[in-house]
Amino acid sequence: MSEPASLYARFTLSHEQYEAFMNSTPARPASFGDWQSWFDRHPMAGDNRVPAALLGDLDAARVADVIKAWREDDWTGTPPVEYDEIKRTLRIAMLQASENFHEMLRLLTPLRGASAYNDPGADDFIVIFDFLWDEGDISAYLQLRDGASRFVEDCPPAHLQEAGGYLREALSYMRDRTG
Repeated sequence: MSEPASLYARFTLSHEQYEAFMNSTPARPASFGDWQSWFDRHPMAGDNRVPAALLGDLDAARVADVIKAWREDDWTGTPPVEYDEIKRTLRIAMLQASENFHEMLRLLTPLRGASAYNDPGADDFIVIFDFLWDEGDISAYLQLRDGASRFVEDCPPAHLQEAGGYLREALSYMRDRTG
């Protein structure tokens, strides 16, 4: 992959869970033991090992600060975070996340932390895929269930369709905003 992939995340959270997640300290990359197995599924330059430096803490006090930084970076194409209190759904999109798996690890880490807050039986997920150029090219797909997040090889078509539809809305929003 040479073009930046897009990111979409959907979480099921009550208002209290949403507030707690946004005000929480971002999850630590070292809290998740499956990074290397994810790296192993993708061809990369070098030795394909997860560098120890990537497993360090993020430089943010709260998840809300991480997301704010994404939104302030024009490159990412991150529209406002959408939390629907009636549907109890938080959706996050990033049109140009990254083409680099090291950077993806750093993007995924704070979002994986939502698994400590989301409804245990929810069908929540995060997907990074090549929305802008080749929607079939999936770099990462994670399910968040029962207080944990895990990489899964196959993304259900319904999740990919939901992500693509929301990213199309995000792209339209960003185009309208820039005139």
